[in-house]
Amino acid sequence: MSGNNHLSRRSGVYYYRRRVPNELVKPIGKTFIQFSLGTANLKEARKLRTAKDLEWDVRFEDCTKKINASSKAPLANSTSTDAPPLSEAEMIRLVHHYVDRMDERSRKRLIADPPASEQEKAEMIKEARIDAQIIRDRDDPQADQWISLSMNEILQAAGKSINDPTLPKAAFAELVRRALQELDNRRLAHLAEDHRQTFFDHLFNPSRPPQVTFGQLADQFLQLTKEEAAANRNSQKWVDKQTANVTLIREIIGDSTAVHTIDYDTCMNVRSLLARIPANRTKLYNGISLEQAIERAAAENKPLLSSTTQQQYLAALRDVLDLAAKKRLIPVNPAEGLQPLKRDTTPDSQKRHPFTLEQIKQFFASEFYAECAQHPVPFAHDKKGWRFWLPIICLYMGTRPNEIAQMHVQDVKHTSKGTPYLDIASTEDDEDGNLKNAKKTLKTSSSRRQVPLHPELIKIGFLHFVETRKKETSDNPRLFPDLKPNKYGNHAWYALKRFNETYLPDAIKTQSRQAFYSFRHSWRDALRRIHAPPDTLQALGAWSQGKLVSDNYGDAANPDYQVQYMTQIAFPGLSLSGLYPKAKS
Repeated sequence: MSGNNHLSRRSGVYYYRRRVPNELVKPIGKTFIQFSLGTANLKEARKLRTAKDLEWDVRFEDCTKKINASSKAPLANSTSTDAPPLSEAEMIRLVHHYVDRMDERSRKRLIADPPASEQEKAEMIKEARIDAQIIRDRDDPQADQWISLSMNEILQAAGKSINDPTLPKAAFAELVRRALQELDNRRLAHLAEDHRQTFFDHLFNPSRPPQVTFGQLADQFLQLTKEEAAANRNSQKWVDKQTANVTLIREIIGDSTAVHTIDYDTCMNVRSLLARIPANRTKLYNGISLEQAIERAAAENKPLLSSTTQQQYLAALRDVLDLAAKKRLIPVNPAEGLQPLKRDTTPDSQKRHPFTLEQIKQFFASEFYAECAQHPVPFAHDKKGWRFWLPIICLYMGTRPNEIAQMHVQDVKHTSKGTPYLDIASTEDDEDGNLKNAKKTLKTSSSRRQVPLHPELIKIGFLHFVETRKKETSDNPRLFPDLKPNKYGNHAWYALKRFNETYLPDAIKTQSRQAFYSFRHSWRDALRRIHAPPDTLQALGAWSQGKLVSDNYGDAANPDYQVQYMTQIAFPGLSLSGLYPKAKS
């Protein structure tokens, strides 16, 4: 060793002075080793220093071995192998506490034992600068040793082990290196009596906002979402959908990930992963990790999430990070404008295919309707009513299934001119839970409308069916009281399940993108065949065509006006005369 390292001079006599490694301060009981060498001769002092260096190297090494041996022994009540790995936020908290503790100890020792002279102060500053240079050099083996020993001390104080296989050692070692460098810089400032800075690395800024993880941010976002949903009366189904979207994003990014580390590359990784996730993952691969599900889906050639679904997840990521930007946890939102890896090229009009005229004809010629046709009053063969009427109403009236499934008998009305129509409207929750005021919902506010009855429904006996229901239902006002709502208030869910899984496949061979909703799309094709005007599309089907100048004139929604178009709706080749009630002989 060259120079005067580990040597200090007081009153002409040389002293041996050496800093104790941070992790050995507690077992040795002091921060510095300092004693007189009993000589004023520099050459002699250097010889003595060399001997003392060897002596203390051995003592430090022995002490370190004892610490390592104790750390390998199982800790009392320790379940480190079962404990979750340290998050970045937790690691930062540990090094913060370590820096604060060691800095306070160094400051107090300097006050209790200040340098005896300016020369000694200069030597201490020089030694501190050498230590700082060593810790800055990532290739210096002594720096690695200091970092390792400090890591061990920090982890032991937290009841953790450096041998824990779940410990992110590389990330933690970098944080500890920054902590040791911060301590060296603070020591230099104390020695120089420079009080202009209280920190040197922004990581140790006492005014730095508390570390926020993505999981914490997601919880805050979902809480705000629920509050807004309650204020705006959004459905529970909508809230659950938002929660599900955020849940998958949390799984991909990781709840313990620090928000400030999420950048554009992170968002691009989310986008790439979404493009590989199988559709219906929870149904197909429930109970296995996302990575395993992706691997199995690829091996089994399963269909992946649609572009539309991917967009919904990316929107959830954007909204959560937008909250982070507003809270100034990140400077900008890196997910802004992010689109799925593969765009959806299918127009909205083609996402659900209508039934062909031949399929419609085959469906109403199926065994169920053939059996109904054998009875004097065909609709009466279906005691619950909904299996018979739902397909006919949705085909000829273009209604959505839930609009009919939740309908009340009082919703079948007549205009002053005698035109029968369906009053499709929503109601609010009744506070006392009275079924006579049972809740009804609509897809959108524009869905409220008055749709004139198609003549074919009248011929099949729909008005007679309604009058029968009015006499039968005193406590339950619904047209189909057996259709109970699910937790989201959808009365059609069970009927749709039965039709899509059993009744439709048993009657016809369905094609891709065909389901019960295809009846409504077939009705839309029937409107095209009669060249129905835009206001009819709005009045009967609740399909908005945009704002027109003519919208401000007349009452295009009047059933007495729209019945002229409803009577023209037909399906060539289809005859339901067999379902008309038989005349009494």
